[in-house]
Amino acid sequence: MDKIMNLVNFVRGVEPREPEKDLFEPVVRELEVNRRYGFKSTVLLQYDALMREDIRQLFSDREANKDVELGLWFEMNRPLTEAVGIEWRGRPGYDWDWFVDPGFLMAYTPDERVKLIDEAFRRFNELFGYYPKVVGSWLLDAFSMKYMSEKYELSAMCICREQFAVDAYTLWGGYYTGGYYPSVKNALCPAKTKEYQIETPVFRMLGLDPIYGYDEARYPTGVWGCNTMEPVWTSGSDRRIMEWYMDVYYKSPCLSYAYATTGQENSFGWPCIEKGYLVQAELLHEMVLKGEVNVETLGETGERFKSLYSVTPACALTALKDRTDNGLKAVWYDSPSYRAGLIAEPGGRIFLRDLNLFDERYEERYLEKPCRSWDARYDNLPVVDNRLWSKDGAESYLMICDDADTSTVSASEDGDVLTVEFKRSGCSEKRGADPVVRVEFRPDRIAFEGIEKAVYSTGVYEDDVEISFDENVDRIDLKKRGFGYYIAAVQGSFLRCVDKKSDRAVFEFSAALTDKAMEGKSQISVSFGSD
Repeated sequence: MDKIMNLVNFVRGVEPREPEKDLFEPVVRELEVNRRYGFKSTVLLQYDALMREDIRQLFSDREANKDVELGLWFEMNRPLTEAVGIEWRGRPGYDWDWFVDPGFLMAYTPDERVKLIDEAFRRFNELFGYYPKVVGSWLLDAFSMKYMSEKYELSAMCICREQFAVDAYTLWGGYYTGGYYPSVKNALCPAKTKEYQIETPVFRMLGLDPIYGYDEARYPTGVWGCNTMEPVWTSGSDRRIMEWYMDVYYKSPCLSYAYATTGQENSFGWPCIEKGYLVQAELLHEMVLKGEVNVETLGETGERFKSLYSVTPACALTALKDRTDNGLKAVWYDSPSYRAGLIAEPGGRIFLRDLNLFDERYEERYLEKPCRSWDARYDNLPVVDNRLWSKDGAESYLMICDDADTSTVSASEDGDVLTVEFKRSGCSEKRGADPVVRVEFRPDRIAFEGIEKAVYSTGVYEDDVEISFDENVDRIDLKKRGFGYYIAAVQGSFLRCVDKKSDRAVFEFSAALTDKAMEGKSQISVSFGSD
């Protein structure tokens, strides 16, 4: 699939929040800019936008709009719910409401979801003469994904990037970049087998920053807004920062393919969107002319994904140069078994700040039971969570090295394997210390070569997580919401518990000496599983 950018703009028909916005102008201007540079684009229309004559007329001439792919944006609103006989539960004066209940499909029963989906597709077909092949929303539940995928034979879906408690939407622990085939049990979890696989790929939106997108409080950037490519924010409207984003996404190791989306919802209004949108369009045009990226519709990307991958491929996002003076480096690796986030700090620490396991059987909270809260959470199976579990003097990590020369960090790719390599500082003064450390991310395990031990600190983990250990076996057992999983030593061994306080547990994985084929280097290899 090579290097792909999708321009996805989604359109609401009403905006009850102050100040009042012109919702028509952003759509017109975005189309004008895209056509000026010859870009294909995807426009996702909310049901209430389908009710507006001015917006419909923009797309009435199919020949004139052959460069535009139309689809549906699934946020609920009064016209849609009332069309299927469901009372609108929005706040007074809000015919569209950004609260999860009533604004998203998972706030309704499965039977109600079917009615809402069918009505939206029916109305779209009535207006345009065909059923849409692409669907997007900040949040989609697995039941709705499966239903739409099977009944309407979708090409692609898109959902929000990784974020914790931004607005009302938490998506935490999924594929950090790119696309995946979701599990029928969990919209944020990639399926590993055909039995559990929804056959339409889902792509993560908005071009998330690999260094700063995970924990803005711990590593501040000093700029306004979210750390994404969204044109409305500082990071998406500053030419220098956008050049960095493009280098990270399209000129760094990525394994299967390089992918990002940009674009903006019309609710911000064109005066807030214009600067960033024009900066990005000019930069993207320059890259297209150089053959550095291809701009295509979301549907085209989805169909190519399906033709190339029968199951979810591994992918990576690598940032070995900081866009600030903080001197940080970050790597993200995703496979159908797990995702891992590595961070290198200028003080010499290199560690996994995030490790989430994927099990297609782990159910989301709203698979069958409606969400009746203003907010919602989608997640997977955490082992390390440096953002949420680091508090009260404890820190969550899997420490690889605390005396690294981080200026030497490099990354290379080979098929579905990503290798990060660096040198240690002052290693000649340490007996037996290897001068070079390698971290090898494989689809089913992670190997650490050239270190004597890896230290796993749980930090202060969440209330719905349990962690236990047995010094007689080489694994650490965890449970989240009653679902069991573990991390285990394959090469080397689980050594001991250093601190037996259940909420401050610290473990060590000790190294094994490999054979001559590996030049006698010490190696630790850890794998993962579920009960």
